[in-house]
Amino acid sequence: MAGLEEKEWILRDNGRSYTSPELLRYWIEEREAIRRLKENGDPKPWSEDWVFQNTYFCNVHREDDRVTKWIRENYTPAILGEYYDYAIVAARIFNWPPTLDGLLYRGGLIPYNAQKMEEYLLSLQAEKTKIWGGAYLITTHGQKMTKIDYCVRLMGEVYQLMSSAPPDYEFHDCASIHNYFMRIDGLGSFLAAQIVADLKNTRKHPLYDAPDWNDFSAPGPGSLRGLSWYFGREEGDSITPASYQKAIDKVTTDLDWEFCMQDLQNCLCEFDKYCRVRSGSGRSKRNYTGK
Repeated sequence: MAGLEEKEWILRDNGRSYTSPELLRYWIEEREAIRRLKENGDPKPWSEDWVFQNTYFCNVHREDDRVTKWIRENYTPAILGEYYDYAIVAARIFNWPPTLDGLLYRGGLIPYNAQKMEEYLLSLQAEKTKIWGGAYLITTHGQKMTKIDYCVRLMGEVYQLMSSAPPDYEFHDCASIHNYFMRIDGLGSFLAAQIVADLKNTRKHPLYDAPDWNDFSAPGPGSLRGLSWYFGREEGDSITPASYQKAIDKVTTDLDWEFCMQDLQNCLCEFDKYCRVRSGSGRSKRNYTGK
């Protein structure tokens, strides 16, 4: 595949060099081993790699992440009924279980009530309580309003779209639902794809049996950077959304990847963090006490 060749890493660990597939495979295997040791109750450190000891990484498989597990148990179709898909959008906008619990039972989420939602979020702010999780970057996209006002308005737009969804929403493939959510200004490609990941992992949801369940993914800034590391691209010659599919297909072949493409896309995002920290060219915004 022209222009997407494996690179030899100049970084060295324990006296050996790595090709890009070797280094990414190492990250995947090491992160998964850490998860198993931690869940087994084994004592720290779970890795001898100083980067893993000091840097927070999401899991190889998204369904193993702590917040995702909470969402699967507490934001279910049985609890949310016809509001399920709409509420999953809120789950990823806020991405913090205490906030999501409050929104569901007293914060104006179902049915959507802008005043109650704003009052609830402002009460958390007044108490200096954490409102948003740190996995996704939620901003006002340059609009002159508070983040709370922006999120309340965004949820109103989602509610309106979902309320008028049938029959327009009767899609049964991930790509179509992804495009549907991207109609909303504020739900970019990456965040919309995270919502799709939640829906397709929900038993009895139409996307659970989607024909593109395994193959669908959409780029985010982190995975584009991860691919750029993988292919040795310099600043200004990095992997772009236009070249994303070709690049991730090459990685899939290199690794003989057997799992869903969205997990690989998330691994590439974490791979970017690993490479930045190990190379000394950057740092992670979230530290970890894995020593």
